[in-house]
Amino acid sequence: MIKKQNDSNSLEKKFKITIPYKTVENKMEEDFNNLSKTLKVAGFRPGKVPISFVKGKYFNQVLTNVSEKLIREEGNKKFDKEGYRIASQPKVTLLSEFKEKIDLEAEFIFEVLPDFALKDFKTLKLDNYVSKIEDGDIKKVIKKLFNDYKEFEKINVKRKSTKQDRLLISFKGYIDGKLFDGGSAENQAFDIGQNNYLPEFEENLIDKEMHEEVTINLIFPKNYQKKDLQEKKARFVVTINEILQAKPLTDEDELANKVGVKDKSELKQKIKKELEKYSKDLSFSILKNTIIRKIESQYDFMLPKTLVDNEYNLIINNEQNNQERNDKERKEFEEKVKKDAKTKVKLGLIISEIGIKNKITVTNQELETEIAKICMQYPGKEKEIIDYYKKNPAQMKSLKGPVFENKVINFIIENANVTDINITSDELNKKISKIEEEASKTK
Repeated sequence: MIKKQNDSNSLEKKFKITIPYKTVENKMEEDFNNLSKTLKVAGFRPGKVPISFVKGKYFNQVLTNVSEKLIREEGNKKFDKEGYRIASQPKVTLLSEFKEKIDLEAEFIFEVLPDFALKDFKTLKLDNYVSKIEDGDIKKVIKKLFNDYKEFEKINVKRKSTKQDRLLISFKGYIDGKLFDGGSAENQAFDIGQNNYLPEFEENLIDKEMHEEVTINLIFPKNYQKKDLQEKKARFVVTINEILQAKPLTDEDELANKVGVKDKSELKQKIKKELEKYSKDLSFSILKNTIIRKIESQYDFMLPKTLVDNEYNLIINNEQNNQERNDKERKEFEEKVKKDAKTKVKLGLIISEIGIKNKITVTNQELETEIAKICMQYPGKEKEIIDYYKKNPAQMKSLKGPVFENKVINFIIENANVTDINITSDELNKKISKIEEEASKTK
């Protein structure tokens, strides 16, 4: 028997179930019979353990197991019958006791996903910014490659270091007067102007002579990659062993060979192909950003509190600096996180609904393609990466989400009113930079 208790004005639903003890008893008899055939008990032959012995020893254990299983099954029947789309795992409260001759009674409390009608995508007007790759774009890349692949040679005149030089340096780092782990190196290559080290290094190693010893005092930043060094005061003693000057590379065929292609013609084709893909990806990112903003503003419906709370807690728990904020700052930050959590849940529900209604799914082949892309970033570790995802369903699911989202976005683009607008690659980059800047301000 099931008693329904629902509030039509809330996403939270509840119902009670009652299971007669006779049903429990019948299922227990089945379990006792199975146990008597499989138990290995000293003094009895296999499969010949008396039912009376099994009941006497395992009655409470079987009663509990059977009761829990029947409650789950009866609850699932209700979910299937009513067609509930639950937002999260239901909370089940036992209203009776697991005792002989006592009927089972339990209450299920849960939230359902909101019902809302999808908008007609044809009314959605979108601008798709398209950039054609010009010769000038290719020349910029070649110029950068010339710089990236430049070689260095010893200077043949006595002079001080400049922003274009490579230094070979040895250094020792001290915190509280003691050498610290990872703070020392011998003959380390240091390219001035590449921002590979902390800014204080670069500032203090310009306009210095060979064999000069330089003392650099600095404070590690709050977000430094090694947590044990964050905001620590350190002193580095640096010796400039060698000053190397850049040897310009000017031959495009030679550059092509260094990049790994046959000649300059093939190099330009390779660059053009990569720029076209990059441009296409940027255009999609801009269009996706526009779609996300528009569909978020088009819908207004109740959100499952459980999902919002889970998203909120996930963000808060990953925020390392929240405890360092004062009360006012913490309150403002938490209000912002709550707003962001609601937006993320809302968008997730909209995208999911579009996918469900239009039968959009992610195939195994598409997931394998994503894994292959990751493998390309880590040559030689392909097997480890593939095994990692195959053995970790949660990580595989994390791959599936973005693929599904992009398939939904592409579906919207295919069905929306899209106008192509031709712009230069510089204009396209400015647009994506503006989006990234706005996103960083909201963090």
